[in-house]
Amino acid sequence: MVRFVKLAVVIWFSIAQLLVGSRWAVAQYETPISLDAGGLGVEYAQYDSSTAYPRISTVDVDPPLIEHDVTAQAEAGIRQTFVATVVDDGELDNVTFYYRFAGETNFSRFLMTPLSSSSTYIAQVPTDPKLYSAIEYYIQARDVSGNRTVRGYTFSPLVREILKPQTPASPAVKTAEQSPAVVEESSSGIPKFVYILGGVLLLGLIAGGASGGGSGGGGDIVDGETCGADGCRLTITVNRPL
Repeated sequence: MVRFVKLAVVIWFSIAQLLVGSRWAVAQYETPISLDAGGLGVEYAQYDSSTAYPRISTVDVDPPLIEHDVTAQAEAGIRQTFVATVVDDGELDNVTFYYRFAGETNFSRFLMTPLSSSSTYIAQVPTDPKLYSAIEYYIQARDVSGNRTVRGYTFSPLVREILKPQTPASPAVKTAEQSPAVVEESSSGIPKFVYILGGVLLLGLIAGGASGGGSGGGGDIVDGETCGADGCRLTITVNRPL
């Protein structure tokens, strides 16, 4: 009888220990799954046999944010620069720029590079000064969790018009109709018409003196010329001073 009582006590104690262990294991598995109201991530409980508490992990479900201002027009013949500001609550994987010229079917792919490890990313596209096709493009950002954001779409891309370069105004060309005596000056800074006027006055004085001297009779010689009764004929050359 004593042996039977001892055996019953041992069996009851073993069953109690098994029940206590099973309740602790169930309590570890029944940790609730939570989703915060802001949508920043999903928290879930995972049982870890090496510890007495569940391990909490966070899943990133938010895509990156792209800020980009569209430049509507630009001149051809220069490198077209495209700038975007990209941020993410986690870690960015890449920022990709897709572009094509108007009339083309496929987009070319270009990885945008950050400026000095900042959140500003740039891409440059060279253009021909003789081609004025618009650039159609869109920007895609992806984080390490696989979330992505697109600014523009393949079926509705952003557009930058390429315009013909403006030619500088040509300088005015002097025509033969402009009077050099009025618009030009000599190297000494005195206008030409001063020399012309002085020559005319000098010629008048000489001619007046010659006519006065010739009124007394013929045969006078002035400047190597023979003067008659009707006056003297003179030839005077006025040289422009240097």
